[in-house]
Amino acid sequence: MQQLDELRRLLEPHRSYRPVREYLVRFDDAHRARMLLLADLIPPSPGGTTA
Repeated sequence: MQQLDELRRLLEPHRSYRPVREYLVRFDDAHRARMLLLADLIPPSPGGTTA
């Protein structure tokens, strides 16, 4: 995930180029989906707050 976040950070300055802008939209959607899937796999950190 960190490598993908770095790739996004590197592409962001080129957002005015339409293919990059369209890619970033799909990238953000896929990133959200991955984070939801990982949330089920990664245990909460000790000392975290409970709701």
